[in-house]
This record gives sequence, structure tokens and C-alpha cells, in this order.
Amino acid sequence: MSPIGLQFPFAHQACLVQNEDVLATFHHHAHAVLVGAATMDWVAWVMLGLFLGILLVTGIFWALARREVWEMRRRAPGIAKEPIPELNLPGQWLAIRSGNVAAVQQALGLANAQSCSWAEGFADMDGQRLFIAPPLQGWILVVGPALPVPEDDIDHCFHFITRLSQQLGHVQYFSRNRALGHHAWVRAHTGRIERAYAWAGETLWNQGALSDEEKTLGMTCWPYGQSIEELDYRKLDRLMENTEKVPRLAAYWSLDPASLATKLPPAMEPGISGETATT
Repeated sequence: MSPIGLQFPFAHQACLVQNEDVLATFHHHAHAVLVGAATMDWVAWVMLGLFLGILLVTGIFWALARREVWEMRRRAPGIAKEPIPELNLPGQWLAIRSGNVAAVQQALGLANAQSCSWAEGFADMDGQRLFIAPPLQGWILVVGPALPVPEDDIDHCFHFITRLSQQLGHVQYFSRNRALGHHAWVRAHTGRIERAYAWAGETLWNQGALSDEEKTLGMTCWPYGQSIEELDYRKLDRLMENTEKVPRLAAYWSLDPASLATKLPPAMEPGISGETATT
């Protein structure tokens, strides 16, 4: 047998061995890749679990902190829990340019004063009581049945506002009776009446020039001595229009109590409620 014929089987055998080594190496690397991929998946799941756990713990602590803050605000004395959704529009009210509640209380001669919420103060319509609200946008509102009513005694109303403005400076007074169409508005400063008008079936008070705000709102003011019997029926609607526009005039001059629900801050200090023998 020739040497070439003898070498062929050995070459063939060497090739097979080499192929087996390649396959073994391939299987080894494939197994390593699979193991590596499985390891990476496991690490990724662990990292995702840790991330979600951190988010969960953070959310729990945030919720607990918010609840604690809410509880502290709820338990805090003298602070309203939430904005007042609605306030009863009083028949009469004062708007005083001041930030000194104590001075207003002294000028009104309030006795047996006690803390009172806005809702309670605006709803209290019995007896000789007044509610002094805390300062809001530079104004202090005063409401209550103890305020004078022009149709009852216009002279008393005049002296009350004059005296109050002598002590407190800038004082505004508003009154309206929607059922009867009665209305009044007064603006006084340091004891001097700048503008006043009162109607209760007749003109009770008309002092000073018509203000720009009254002109803008189209309010009608009749002269002294004018009574409802003397008015043309077509002008009677203007009486009701005047009555309805009183809060809007108050908004121009100072504050409109009817719109306070949208202006009150979330945490509101209470006001002061008390009795007054005379006004």
C-alpha cells in the first residue's frame, strides 16, 4: 500500500477529532451564553423589584406625611378646615378700611366677645349681635342684626356712621331689602359723609355727588321728597335694579360679601361675635 493510502485514514480521523473539538467548544460557548443571559435576567428582575419597592415605600411615607399635616391643621385651634362654600348675604353690613380688629371692636362697643367662624357669624341673625370678620384685602367686614336700618331711623343711621368714621377713618355702609326694594349705601371718611343714598319707599338720604361707580352700574338716585307714589310705573323696575346692584357697588368700593366664598383663603382665622346694647 502506498504511503498516501496509509495517511488518508489518519487524516480523516484527525479531521473528525478536530470537528468534535469545534462542536464541543461551540456547545460550551452556547451554554455559557445561555447561563449569562439567565443571570442577566435574574439581575434585571432583582433591580426592578428593588426599584418598585423603593417607590412603594416612598409612596407610603408621602401618604402618611400628608395625613399627618392634615390632622395637624384639623386640630389647630382657630383655623377653618376648608374654604366656606357659601355665605349668607346680610341685609346690612359695614366695610371698614382697617387691619385692627381690636379697634373696630372697641368702637362698636362689643360685649361678651367670643371667637366665631365666618359661616356662623354670617348666619347669626338673631338678637343684638355683630360679627367682626378678620381683615381681608385691607378691609374688615361687620355684619349682624344690631346694625342700624335706614327705614327704621335715618337720623340714627347717620349719627352711627359718622361717629364710627370719626374713630376708624374710612367706613362704608350697605343695606338692602329685596322683598321691599329698599336700599342704601354710604361712604364716609373721618366723620365726613362723602356719598350717601337711602331709599325706603321714598328718598330718605341723598348726600354728595353721584360716584363714578354708581354711574358705571347705571344706578338711579331720586332727590329728596321723591316717593314711590310719584314714580311712573316704568321707573319702578329701577328700584329693584338698585337693590340688586348694591353688592356690585360694594365690590367696586370695597368688598362684596356675596362673592367672598371665592376669595377666602383655605385656612381662615375666625372672627369675633359679640353683643352690643346700642349702635
